Amino acid sequence: MRINFGGVSKVISSLAEDIEDKEKNEEVKSPEIKFKIEVASSSATKNNSEVSGDTSVQTKLHDGKYMMAISDGMGSGPRAKKSSSTVIKMLKRLLTTGFDRDVSIGLINSSVNLNSNEETYATIDISVFDSSNGNIEFIKNGACPTFIKSNNNVEVVKAVSLPAGIVDNIDLVVYDKDLKGGEIIVMCSDGILESNEELTNKEIWVKELLENIETDDIQRIADILLQEAIDNGLGIAKDDMTVLIAKVNKVN
Repeated sequence: MRINFGGVSKVISSLAEDIEDKEKNEEVKSPEIKFKIEVASSSATKNNSEVSGDTSVQTKLHDGKYMMAISDGMGSGPRAKKSSSTVIKMLKRLLTTGFDRDVSIGLINSSVNLNSNEETYATIDISVFDSSNGNIEFIKNGACPTFIKSNNNVEVVKAVSLPAGIVDNIDLVVYDKDLKGGEIIVMCSDGILESNEELTNKEIWVKELLENIETDDIQRIADILLQEAIDNGLGIAKDDMTVLIAKVNKVN
């Protein structure tokens, strides 16, 4: 049975608008800002592909937190783009208007699943940063590891789960960490990670690269990581590639 996604989307939009209207009539106290975040990105489309199957977003949420997210659609091209952009658009719409996280991602999974009679799915990789206390939450479903760089030390946050749209009920993997300031958060799609075909443990080359990078210019780091991934393919982007990097600083 094929269910029209437009109808599901309209229901969700209506619910989101109801929440927005309610919040406009309520006094919202802004939390004290103790940390600030800077974000940079870099991306490439698979060689000979018209559009990237990756979609990303960076946005402030209804409660003042900051979200970064990457969705990687299966394969490349228009169909992959449709899957990942659906995930990101719904995610942004739901979470920026106050929907519960688990409910939001469950709705997204159901919509992706029910909208297609083909094998169509997309990963969900989310980082939510709280500028009032420095806590960062990582929410993953079928996504690549996230790397936390602090000076020359790099911590790897990873999970094993199926991407959105594959099963009726998804089991989100959630981690959180208190940051002190100065950390650099690195998120990427699997086009980056999988570019090194020689390694069985794909995260090793990214971890070692980040450990040896001395600059704290996050745009420079994003560009270096992307270029290294392309160089792994002998100068050819063999898959869609997306890098999102954030630097967290404590406010004096």
